[in-house]
Amino acid sequence: MAKKKKWSTGKKAGITALAAVIVVGGIVGATQLSSKPATSTNILNEYLPTDMTTQDLSQMTDQYAFQVAGNVQQGLLSRKSNGSASAGLAKTWSHSKDGLTWTFHLRSGLKWSNGDALTAADFVYGWQRTVNPKTASQYAYIYSGIKNADAINAGKNKDLSSLGIKAVNKTTLVVTLEHPMPQFENLMAFPVFFAQDKKFETPLGKKVGTSAAKQVYSGPYKFVGWNGSNKKFKLVPNKNYWNAKNVKNDGVNFQVITDATAPVALFNKGQLDQTTLGTPEQIKKYKNSKDLKINSGSRTDYIEYNQTGQVKALTNAKIREALNLATDRKSISQAISEGLDTAATGMTPSGLALTSTGGDFAKAAAKATAYSYSIAKAKKLFAEGLKEEGLTKLTLTVEASSDSSTTKPTLDTIQQSWQQLPGLTVKEKFVPFKQRLQDAINHNFDVLLTAWGADYAEPQTFLNMFVTDGPNNDGKWTNKAFDQTITDATTTNALNAKARTANEVKSEKILYDQSAVNPIDWMNAAVLSNPKVKGVQYFSSGAPYYYWNAYRTK
Repeated sequence: MAKKKKWSTGKKAGITALAAVIVVGGIVGATQLSSKPATSTNILNEYLPTDMTTQDLSQMTDQYAFQVAGNVQQGLLSRKSNGSASAGLAKTWSHSKDGLTWTFHLRSGLKWSNGDALTAADFVYGWQRTVNPKTASQYAYIYSGIKNADAINAGKNKDLSSLGIKAVNKTTLVVTLEHPMPQFENLMAFPVFFAQDKKFETPLGKKVGTSAAKQVYSGPYKFVGWNGSNKKFKLVPNKNYWNAKNVKNDGVNFQVITDATAPVALFNKGQLDQTTLGTPEQIKKYKNSKDLKINSGSRTDYIEYNQTGQVKALTNAKIREALNLATDRKSISQAISEGLDTAATGMTPSGLALTSTGGDFAKAAAKATAYSYSIAKAKKLFAEGLKEEGLTKLTLTVEASSDSSTTKPTLDTIQQSWQQLPGLTVKEKFVPFKQRLQDAINHNFDVLLTAWGADYAEPQTFLNMFVTDGPNNDGKWTNKAFDQTITDATTTNALNAKARTANEVKSEKILYDQSAVNPIDWMNAAVLSNPKVKGVQYFSSGAPYYYWNAYRTK
């Protein structure tokens, strides 16, 4: 999806990249960028609504970096169109009966884009580099469950070689888990688990992935033309990719376009193949278009409260509950997306995961939560909370990304409803997406409008964010009962679907009862798509698009 895969909370601006896009006029030919469209060629055109950050697999945290990495690199496993696991760089794989030992057999003769041999040792190096605390990877937490990963990342185990991944030979890997991980196969197609070329990366140090030339590639494409800050770059076919002959197009162009209205104009001019509708006005205008399709986002937009003590009032559960009650989720959804998005009833969005009985997890969790809009109840709780903290008034600044035409209407709606609480003043702060990510990491905010997109199709991809001292727990909320439910779900009950579902529903209830966060809506995306472009694979979790099977018809 998505800091740490946290998405641009420009809602539809974030959606623009997530749900978009063979987009915006980029290049003609394979070697030079141009402002002319390439609609007469078999080159696809893509855009991003904000700048590219990195192509360091250990450091990337946002959906835009993952979108590129998912196509220029490949993992042990890949994904079929329905999201299930398929062979990637590993031709075959198997696991022990208890689910603790996994064996992968790589294809023979694999190469990096620069010609270096790609072997099992490259996966060992990449995994060790990511969990090494010196790397400071914000995604190292996702390795939790792999033998010794937590201890190594916490600095308690200094032996990187004790990580549960071993290269038996050049083409055989054995992975050992501390407990079964229901999401393990899915994770093997997630960029944070991809191989890294030690020979290439070591001389670069911290410069790895800071430009297209400072990385090598294992996937269908190479990334070229990005110098670390420019607005145009591209993917070109990687001749050293093991399945290069079956890549069905001549590449993908990218261009950074921050204006949410520009892509639709280009689509109408025939200069792009697909674009997300970026404003409520656009959605209303094109809702009956034959070119319209709706993509599920598996993304939750939510508010995070700074509970470090920097804002004393926000450590008070009654004040947080009052703010949650004063949030009109349905009005926000209607105002921003013409009702296309769904008012959230929990952190885990509908359609992402199933319960042990096959039902939608989000519906099961909603029976344990009661997120609602009630100014009367909010006023009462807010007054009680202020009194408990010895306050008569409170000023809160709500921060959000500036890279969207719809972020301000979202904050305006929140500001209007929250300021009905006597004594509360709400200020708006808009910053670029990159700064918003950094402010979140540094806990440099009062209230943060943010978002999270699924890394894999399981509730834990959302719930894990809020464990005590977790790297994605920007508000620093802590609750022992919540931590225990997560531990139980991911260890003792990992292979017991009924018990695991019960743990996850309980986790959602604790988040609700404690007003730990404020889920606002579940994102969907309205997309205008050229029917002559076929084969783009869209996923609602992990890297959002695979392009190599796409092609343009006449």
